[in-house]
Amino acid sequence: MSYYNNNSHGGNYGGNYNAGYDQNQYGQQPPHHQDAEYDDYYTQNNNSTQWDSRSTKSSHTAHSNYSNQPFNKPYEQQPPMPAPYQPNPAIDYPPAPQTRVQFPGGFGGPQRMQTNDSAGFSSARDKLMKRRSIRQVPLQNGNLVFDVQVPSHIVTSTEKAEEFCKMRYTAATCDPDDFVRNKYSLRPYLYGRHTELFIVLTMYNEDEVLFVRTMNAVIKNIAFLCSRTRSKMWGPDGWKKVVVCVVSDGRSKVNQRTLKVLNLMGCYQEGIAKDSVGGKDVTAHIFEYTSQVVVTDSGEVSTGACPVQIIFCLKEQNKKKLNSHRWFFNAFGPLIKPNVCVLLDVGTKPTGTSIYELWKCGHV
Repeated sequence: MSYYNNNSHGGNYGGNYNAGYDQNQYGQQPPHHQDAEYDDYYTQNNNSTQWDSRSTKSSHTAHSNYSNQPFNKPYEQQPPMPAPYQPNPAIDYPPAPQTRVQFPGGFGGPQRMQTNDSAGFSSARDKLMKRRSIRQVPLQNGNLVFDVQVPSHIVTSTEKAEEFCKMRYTAATCDPDDFVRNKYSLRPYLYGRHTELFIVLTMYNEDEVLFVRTMNAVIKNIAFLCSRTRSKMWGPDGWKKVVVCVVSDGRSKVNQRTLKVLNLMGCYQEGIAKDSVGGKDVTAHIFEYTSQVVVTDSGEVSTGACPVQIIFCLKEQNKKKLNSHRWFFNAFGPLIKPNVCVLLDVGTKPTGTSIYELWKCGHV
């Protein structure tokens, strides 16, 4: 029989075996004294046999020392572990008691832990709740009308009048034909000003580029009217005789970027519009402000050459252009009482003197 150790293959054995050893290929151990060759094999110093004995001894030693390790002892026998967040042993442990606070969410919502030194969080929360407090606004003749302070960067330092410092909001709950009958009013009517030109810009969902194109052209025409110092009708205060009305057809249809431009001009503020007043659905949101801000199509903001009286009517529902003209003529017209009306669509760009030429033809 030839025999060799193949250490590179984990101690596998190979060679030519006789028929007696082939019968034990399933692990049966041959008789110990059957043949001298087998006796020599089992009595010689075999590396595999020594490894098995060492492994058995090492295993017993490891299991005997297992219980001596501190982390393998039962829980009640383990020594107390130091707190990782307690660098100074003089500090009392455990830390200060905490109180569980139930935040709004209801029905077992998320809970947070609040320590005793949470003065910063409490003050910030109080400021937030104070800013979101409910404001009781008295109704004027049964209508919701109130003034809102405009941002400081919109107001110029030279103008201190109310129409330059505050925006007026009116929530209309009636049909355009019943606007005057329900005792609604507008600023030009309250100020007792004579309106010579009443310009309306109707829009649906046009973007800010089209809106700025039309609005800046109208502002340029008003500045041209104010520059005619020799005219009996116009002059430096000619802007008081011109009212620009912007009617948007549908609150959910208006372009949000266009609203941003109106916000920069001071003619609109987010979060003011109400859905209902006194149980009646609001049909139109009316914002009034005398603006001196000019916004370009690239977003640059500058001061205009003259003030402009702007009425922004944001209709709650989309009822087409004919209904928008009804708000212009039937609702606002009887209060404004203009001499000449000019109708424009957002996107139309009149020239610098076209509105003056149109007024000149219609002026009596």
